Amino acid sequence: MWAITRGGFYQKLLNFPKTISRPLMATSNLIRVSSPAYSTGSPNNVPSKRVGTHSGSFHCDEALGCFMICLTTKFSNSEIVRTRDPKVLEGFDAVLDVGGVYDPSRDRYDHHQKGFEEVFGHGFNTKLSSAGLVYKHFGKEIIAKELQLGEDHPNVQRLFLAIYKNFMEAIDAIDNGINQFDTDKPPRYVNNTNLSSRVGRLNLDWMDPNQSPEKENEAFQQAMALAGSEFLDSVRFHAKSWLPARSIVMECIADRYDTDPSGEIMVLKRFTPWKLHIFELEEEMKVDPPIKYVLYEDDRGKRWRVQAVAISPDRFESRKPLPAQWRGLTDDELSKEAGIPGCIFVHISGFTGGNQTYEGALAMARTALKILSI
Repeated sequence: MWAITRGGFYQKLLNFPKTISRPLMATSNLIRVSSPAYSTGSPNNVPSKRVGTHSGSFHCDEALGCFMICLTTKFSNSEIVRTRDPKVLEGFDAVLDVGGVYDPSRDRYDHHQKGFEEVFGHGFNTKLSSAGLVYKHFGKEIIAKELQLGEDHPNVQRLFLAIYKNFMEAIDAIDNGINQFDTDKPPRYVNNTNLSSRVGRLNLDWMDPNQSPEKENEAFQQAMALAGSEFLDSVRFHAKSWLPARSIVMECIADRYDTDPSGEIMVLKRFTPWKLHIFELEEEMKVDPPIKYVLYEDDRGKRWRVQAVAISPDRFESRKPLPAQWRGLTDDELSKEAGIPGCIFVHISGFTGGNQTYEGALAMARTALKILSI
């Protein structure tokens, strides 16, 4: 069994970060900068270890990396110290995104040095950022704690890989300047809504007259809280929604020949976000031929939908859109054209349609397969 604990990471988020300090560049004496919201003065909150990262402008990777490493047992209740002084960094228990060293045996997690080519593995080839390095070495522990399972449990491993694919890899790629698509063409639109962009906007504005270390550290606290909350949201989503959905879709794929002898029509026993899983599971389960249509009941209208499967997770085009002669038609006109009673609609693009009954939706899918195979 796995579960999300009520007092788990979200309580830590409310209490984190406790302290961020920054040493003066000319001396090893530390200037402690505490946010009143996190400063308690309790002896129980005295930092046991210090985690260093660089001062100055920050990015999503070190903000998230600092947040994640403080969720581990080894670095729980650590103090985050921001400096570029190598002598000061040398004395810290862990160093992220600065120092020019990647050595997990000494908890050094920088990725800027010449010759660094570390990747996550498991089929992923994107060069890691400091966040990716922390996740690679501590991600299983963080997920296992939240699920209250051992690190060797299969569900921990599944989420470890899924969260990297669906959350962490983009942060690594953006920080390392890796384009999402292999093309020299300019993007069709600008997207500044990703987490890395939003963290970046928390840096002090160049027009702000107050460029003090104290204000900079306050901004970094906000960056850690933003990146950390989205990371925890991703863990929660994958544990509470992604994992159960995966199990349901796997069962439905296994039962597809009970629906139609072609094996190209799948019925969802209950509605679930199947698009997140069907491509990955088809590959894992060696599904051939690939599934063309998915049937599911629309809970709002208690009617049935037939949806064409896209050619890939990031494309709108369908493997086999519903027949062109059906598209844009509704109700009786559609039922007459298709020769199937109870039809409700077919979208103008052919990616989805509806029928009053399961039998009607299944007939639409079967007929579509026959028409499109001629």
